[in-house]
Amino acid sequence: MNKGTLAVTTAILGGLILSGCSGGAPRAGTQSETQSGGEAQLEAAGQREDRHKPEPAQARNIILMVGDGMGTAQRNAIRLSHVGLTGELVMDSLPELGLVHTNSADPGTFVTDSAAAATTMSTGVKTYNGAIGVDLDGQPVPTALEIAAALGKSTGLVTTAQVTDATPAAFGAHVADRGEQSEIARQFLESSRPDIILGGGEDHWYPAGDPGKHPDNPPEDPAEESSGTVNLVAQAQADGYEYVWDETGLQQAQGPKVLGLFANEEMFQYGDDVEEIYEPAVPLPVMTQKAIELLTSPAAAQARHGGGGGHGGGNGGAQEAGFFLMVEDEGIDSMSHVNDAELTIKSGIAFEESVAVARDFAEADGNTLLIVVGDHQTGGMTIESFDDDGDESGEGISAEDGPLPVANSDQVFAVDWTTDGHTALDVPLTAMGPGSEELGGFYEDTHIFDVMVAQMRAGTEPPAIDLQSHRGGRGEYTEESLTAFRHSLELGVNTLELDTHLSRDGAVVVWHDDTIQAEKCRDTAPAVSGDRAFPYVGDRVADLTLAQLKTLDCGFQQLPGYPEQQVVEGNRIAELKDVFALVREVRARGVGFNIETKVEDGQAGGPGMEALTRAVIREIRKSGMSDRVTLQSFDWSSLNLAGRIAPRLTRVALAAGPETLEIGQPGAAAILGGIDIDDYEGSAVLAAAAQGYDIISPVYTSVTRGMVAEAHDLGLKIVPWTVNQPAVMNYMIDLGVDGIITDYPTRLRLVMEERGMKLPRAYGGS
Repeated sequence: MNKGTLAVTTAILGGLILSGCSGGAPRAGTQSETQSGGEAQLEAAGQREDRHKPEPAQARNIILMVGDGMGTAQRNAIRLSHVGLTGELVMDSLPELGLVHTNSADPGTFVTDSAAAATTMSTGVKTYNGAIGVDLDGQPVPTALEIAAALGKSTGLVTTAQVTDATPAAFGAHVADRGEQSEIARQFLESSRPDIILGGGEDHWYPAGDPGKHPDNPPEDPAEESSGTVNLVAQAQADGYEYVWDETGLQQAQGPKVLGLFANEEMFQYGDDVEEIYEPAVPLPVMTQKAIELLTSPAAAQARHGGGGGHGGGNGGAQEAGFFLMVEDEGIDSMSHVNDAELTIKSGIAFEESVAVARDFAEADGNTLLIVVGDHQTGGMTIESFDDDGDESGEGISAEDGPLPVANSDQVFAVDWTTDGHTALDVPLTAMGPGSEELGGFYEDTHIFDVMVAQMRAGTEPPAIDLQSHRGGRGEYTEESLTAFRHSLELGVNTLELDTHLSRDGAVVVWHDDTIQAEKCRDTAPAVSGDRAFPYVGDRVADLTLAQLKTLDCGFQQLPGYPEQQVVEGNRIAELKDVFALVREVRARGVGFNIETKVEDGQAGGPGMEALTRAVIREIRKSGMSDRVTLQSFDWSSLNLAGRIAPRLTRVALAAGPETLEIGQPGAAAILGGIDIDDYEGSAVLAAAAQGYDIISPVYTSVTRGMVAEAHDLGLKIVPWTVNQPAVMNYMIDLGVDGIITDYPTRLRLVMEERGMKLPRAYGGS
C-alpha cells in the first residue's frame, strides 16, 4: 500500500469512528446540529491549514534507473543473495511502489523487446519491437532526455551495454531499427547531445579497420571489431566531448561533456561460444557516481547557461535547471537470456549498489525524483527450494540453477527458468522524491514518461506562442477554404497562415499547389463554352484565369492522410482579398496573417516570383492590414524584393532541409536569393539574420535548442512548421519557440490549455 492509499484509508476509518457507525440516516440540519463542536473546530482548522499548505515540491532532477529484464523474481533473487531472508534492498526500501504493464504495440506479439519498452518509457508512446524513439508509423517522438535538454537541464546516459544499445538509444535517438547503432551514435552527437555518455560499444564509434582504444578481435570474443563508417569519437572530441576509455580516465574527467566507452561491445561477456563473464572494466556504481558528480558540477551549470538554458520555458539559470540521468544495467537481462542465475544476481547486486549511490544523492538533495524499474521481465524466472535430484518439478522441462546461497543463512535456493526470451509479466517499480506519489498502483509503462515530464515541466512558465492555423487548419476542414478560415477564427487562433499564387490574369488566389491536383479538385464545366484549356485539372495555376479556377470543385472529398478533415462541399478557390474581407466581417482585430508567396519548382528568383510578390504586396496595402501581415517564402528573393518595396513589412524566411538549402554544395543557391548557405556555416538562422529578415521558420524536425538560442541571440523569432502531434507541440514549447504552424489548431489549443498558457481569442462564433 502506498502512502496515498494509506492516507485515504485512514481518513475513511477516522470518519467511521467519529460517526459512531450508528444505523439510520442522519437527519437534516445545520452544521451545529450534525457535528459536535469539536468536529466543527477540527474541520475549520483543517480548512485553515489547507489555505496555508505549501505547494507540492517539484523535482529539479530526475534519475531513472532501469534494470533491464528485471522482474519481481530477479529482485527477490538479488535480495536473497545480497541481504538475506529478512534484509531489505535499497531499491525495495523506496517508499512508493507500483506495478507496471509492459506490453508493446507490436502487431506480431505484445511481448515487448527492450527497444519498444525503452521507447515507451522515454516517449510515452507504445510502439513496435525494435523501434528506437519512433511511433508505430516510424515518426520520431520527443524523448524525456530531449525534453529535459530543451528545458535547460543537463542530461546523461549510463549503461553496462553499448551506449547505443536499445535502452540508452531510445532516450537519445530516433531510428526505425535498433540495429542502426552507428547512426544512433551520430544522432547522439548531432541531435540529442547528452552531456554524459558512459558505457560500452566503442566498435560502433570507429570505422572498420580502426580499433580505437579497445583492440579488435579480443580473445574473450574474437567477433568484436569496429564496424562504423566514420570516426565518431573524433567528431565527439571536435564537438567538445572529453573522451575516456578506462576507469582512471573517467575519475580524472572534468566535463562538462564526457564520452566514455569502456569496451568494444557490452561491458561483460555472454552468448553463444563465449564464456559468460560479468566484470565491467568500470563498475556501474562508479559510473553512476561520476555521472552525478559531472551533471551537478559548476561546469555543467555554466555550459547549460552558456547554451541559452535560461531562454524560453520560463527557466531560471542553468544552476537551478537540474539534470536528467538514465542508468541501466544490461547484465540482468543478458544473463537471464542465457539462464545464468549466478551472473544475473551478480549484475543485479551491482545495479543495487548503483541504486544506493543514487538514493544517497536524492536524500541529500531533496529535489530529486528517483525511479527504479525493469523494462520487462526476462527468462520466466522463479525461485524454488533446491532439490539435489535436479528439477523440483520432477519433469525436467525447464532449466534450473542452484544451489544458490541465502545471505546470512545456511539455507539455499534454486532458480527455475521457463524461457530464454522475454515474458509479458508486469514489473515492479519503486520510487522516492517529488512526484513519486504519482507512481503508486497499477499502470502502463507510458505513465513513467508522463510523471517524469510533468515534474520537469512543473514550475516552468512557458512562453507566449503564436498559434498559426496552417492553410486554415487543413487537418480539420478543407484546406484554404473560407470555411476553414472562418472555423479557425471561431475557434481562436493568433494567425491565419495561407499560400498565394498569381492567376494568368493577375488575381492573387489562395492556394498551395503549383498545379491543380486531382486529389483536391475536380472539373465541373468550362469557364466559357468551347474553352480549349478545359479540363483544368493538372494545369498550372499560373496558366489559368481566375474564371477558370473558379469553376473547380475543390471540396469534393476528404484529403488523404487527414481522417479528421471535414469536407467543405463545393468549395471554390478564394482570393486573398476574400480572406481579408472575412476577417473584417467577424471583426477579428487581433488576428494576423502569415502570407506565403509560393515558388514553383525551378523558377526561384524568376519573373513569376517577382510578379507574385508585387501583386501580394498591392493586395496587402489595399486591405489596410499591413501592420498585421508577415510575408513568408522559401524563395528568399521574394523577401529581398519585399524589403525594397515594402521595408516595414515583417519578413519570414522559410527553410526546409539541407538539400533544399544546398548545404555543402558549391556556389550560390537561387532558392536563397543568390547566397551560398555555406558562407554562413550552413546555418539558415545565420543566413536569415544576415539578410535582415525578422523571423526564421524552419521545418520542425530541424529545430534544436541550439537553433532556438541562436535565433534569439540574433534577434530573430523562430516559428517552426508544420507541427501536428501534441507531443511535438509540447516539445517545441519546451524549446522556447515563438510560434507554431499547425494543421490542427484545436490540438494546439488543448496543449496550450493543459499547460496554463493564454489562449487566443475566438471571433464570430454563434
